[in-house]
Amino acid sequence: MAAKNTHVFGPYRSGKRWRLLLRQGSAQQALPFDTQEEAASAKVQLLKTLDDASCRTIADATAEYLDFKRESGCKERTLQACMGKLAFLPQSAALASVTPEKAEQLYRSQTESMSAATHHKSLRHAKALFEFCVKRRYLAGNPFKDVRPIGKANAGKPQLRRDEAKRLIDVLLRHADAGDRSALALLVQLLMGLRSGEVLGLRKRDIDADGTILIVAGTKTKNAHRLLAIAPVLRDLLGRRVAALAPAALIFADEGRDAPLPTDHLFKKLHKFCALAEVPAVCPHSLRGLHSSLAVEAGATSAVVAAALGHGSDAVTLKHYIAPSALDAARASRVAAALLEPELDQLVSALRSLSPAQLARVLSAVGTAR
Repeated sequence: MAAKNTHVFGPYRSGKRWRLLLRQGSAQQALPFDTQEEAASAKVQLLKTLDDASCRTIADATAEYLDFKRESGCKERTLQACMGKLAFLPQSAALASVTPEKAEQLYRSQTESMSAATHHKSLRHAKALFEFCVKRRYLAGNPFKDVRPIGKANAGKPQLRRDEAKRLIDVLLRHADAGDRSALALLVQLLMGLRSGEVLGLRKRDIDADGTILIVAGTKTKNAHRLLAIAPVLRDLLGRRVAALAPAALIFADEGRDAPLPTDHLFKKLHKFCALAEVPAVCPHSLRGLHSSLAVEAGATSAVVAAALGHGSDAVTLKHYIAPSALDAARASRVAAALLEPELDQLVSALRSLSPAQLARVLSAVGTAR
């Protein structure tokens, strides 16, 4: 931190207490103390800290921030992603050289070449980094605090339609049966709703209970650790794939290597298989959304789908993974099933779950059928 840009004023009396004022440019922070002696002692320490930190760069602060996140339990994959999002910051510049005006300029430079979702994430990471520096008292204020995200990020990924998904699955099954590991990995992702990192991190020992259960260690949070039933169509394919592997071997790694393939491997392969199936090119993460939408259409609740995806709640699942049309289709299916049942209570409960517009469509359809 550039000490010449930061000043410590006080101690000042503040009611029955005392305070110091830490000021950097137009930003300032008040530090309260019980006694004048405590405030004076803290001022000496602060001035020493500022002097020691006079050469601290953004790179130094970033390294310290990532170490803090690592000690808090963040996985290396997450930390690498965080570093990527912070790459737009001038790492060799002094930490204190980033003024609110400079922060705004740095952020806006990203909006010209990135999608809204991408530069929004970069802004969130920058705010978190500089807030960390404020808490460590390297800065008096967060220069990114008042920077507002530009544009609206699209929620969710484009998803294949049901017939398109069937064509893609047919292609993936054909290639997986012929021994293509990438096709099998993508099938696992689509049929079981896994993240790319989770698929590529699977080991032979994760297939349990005579090949019927998959233990997913997860790549993000504690909610990501889960047990999933292996779809019957995958059991034989996975069994053949792991037959000659050691228990701890990665299922989809290069032969003889104990490092997972990069996630962009699945991205490139999926585009190839989409072309072969003559369906729109989608990203692997979209397969999780497709899995969710089809599951809801089949009758699963959003909470159940969230648990299967490794989400802490269904808020993220509903916003980014389940297509609105899937929710409408699921509601309509439940109403249709209820209409065929003699129990009046079930029918009333199902009808109450509909919006007025949906109820009107259902009643119209029933009248037409008669």
